[in-house]
Amino acid sequence: MIGIIGGTHILEIDVLSEVEERKIETPFGVAEVEIGRIDGIDVAIIQRHGKRKNKPPHRINHAANFYALRSLGVSHVIGMGSVGCLKENYSLPSLIVPDDYIDLFSGVTVYNESLVHITPGFDEYLRKVLVETAREISSFPVIDGGVYFQTRGPRLETKAEIAMIKNFADCVGMTAGSEATIAKELGLSYAVICTMDNYAHGIKNEVVDYREIVKKAKENADECLRVVGQAVKRVWMERF
Repeated sequence: MIGIIGGTHILEIDVLSEVEERKIETPFGVAEVEIGRIDGIDVAIIQRHGKRKNKPPHRINHAANFYALRSLGVSHVIGMGSVGCLKENYSLPSLIVPDDYIDLFSGVTVYNESLVHITPGFDEYLRKVLVETAREISSFPVIDGGVYFQTRGPRLETKAEIAMIKNFADCVGMTAGSEATIAKELGLSYAVICTMDNYAHGIKNEVVDYREIVKKAKENADECLRVVGQAVKRVWMERF
């Protein structure tokens, strides 16, 4: 089974057939999962912000989400998200498949009772699949690699914060770093593809408005989901 995890606006689109909604008890809490099929392929989907849009970034239970996916037999997880662009030379909208991340603030882990150190990172096989699939079928520019900077949320970043982090990263979001860390701790392969829908606060003198971010993210969600759907088929053929 393949896992997909995404934001509410992306996953408002009907993705699965034969859908079964489940609440799965884990040692870290309850996870809400939709189980169904994409073109005959078994898929488990989690809406990271909840079906009722009641889980802001700093309250997402990443440990429960990924533990639930693992308990269902998921081995590969594709994340989707919307990010702010930190580089003036990128045209928007674009798709980015980051190859590294900075997450200094979340402190997420499944190892609260033992001393374990993992080497974090995105899964290179899934990254390659996402990049190649996006370049084959998407009309958006596709950026292979780059650093995802995770802030804690739920507030957006100040101009001063963006002026600092743009020197170290290519895009800014609130979830993918935590997801990658937990996935690695639980032995799951994980990579993320993101739509860059807007320039971050202060880039190109942009003034960020959350309503405008949501509007643009919703407009570009179909493109991202199209890529992920095809990537799921390729992973299924190559790895299952």
